[in-house]
Amino acid sequence: MQTNRYAPSLVLLHWLMFLLFAIALAAIEYRGFVPKTDPSRPFITMIHMTAGVLVLILACVRVAVRFTRPAPRPVPGPLWQIGAARLLYLLMYVVMFALPLAGIYFVQAGGRDVAFFGTTLPHFFAANPDLRGPVKDFHEFVGNAVYYIVGLHILAALFHQFVLKDGIMSRMRMR
Repeated sequence: MQTNRYAPSLVLLHWLMFLLFAIALAAIEYRGFVPKTDPSRPFITMIHMTAGVLVLILACVRVAVRFTRPAPRPVPGPLWQIGAARLLYLLMYVVMFALPLAGIYFVQAGGRDVAFFGTTLPHFFAANPDLRGPVKDFHEFVGNAVYYIVGLHILAALFHQFVLKDGIMSRMRMR
């Protein structure tokens, strides 16, 4: 049965993932201002990595839940708008998987461990110094693209809410 709202589990996942993305991005941006010799730098990196791994885990949960909880009906509108919304959602799902996987690969390709809540992940990828640079570039590119993708998502939601006044933001509100 379809409704005009997302299931509470999807709403919770949406906001948790937003928070985790914000934490990961804030940590890595802040780390850029911390001198390499500062003893807090590894802790900041650990926060970034932990948030990123949690994004990946919750993305998997989100996909599983999405199969069991259908999305609300699309908001009526021009076909270009519906197509743009679908493309943006697809990009967000790609980012939810590509960004943390590239981060994990980047770290492990350098022969280092990925920190996760004070422990380390098993090595999923063998050390590969030749690919470390290109994967780092890809990770940073996708990380920067997140600002634009999420920004477009927020602008579209605000446009719907305040210009079109179609109440779209109520679909993602906690009940």
